Amino acid sequence: MNKEKIEELKKAYPNGIYEGEISFTDSENSLHTVEFVYRMPTMADLEFHAKTSQKNPIVANLNLLQSLIIDPEPGTVITAIKEFPAAYGRFVDEAISPFFGGNVAVKSRKL
Repeated sequence: MNKEKIEELKKAYPNGIYEGEISFTDSENSLHTVEFVYRMPTMADLEFHAKTSQKNPIVANLNLLQSLIIDPEPGTVITAIKEFPAAYGRFVDEAISPFFGGNVAVKSRKL
């Protein structure tokens, strides 16, 4: 991706754009890598993901990722990873979830 395209996307998505990559192996140990640019997720994205996760977490992760991808066309990326839910689930857990609080440690005790 050239600098002009990056600047164009930054103007279109002023809250931030990010480079994403998912690399994984399939059952035949073949390496697959998909690269894309995604926008910063919003609270509305998280709320919709949480709501749809109750019905089907695999579909919810795929839908969330599809809604965030801005380059290339999301359909191209989704087609490449659709059959590998562990791969895109891991991306959601490790790359998207931290926008809403990552590495959370909590304590609670009765006083």
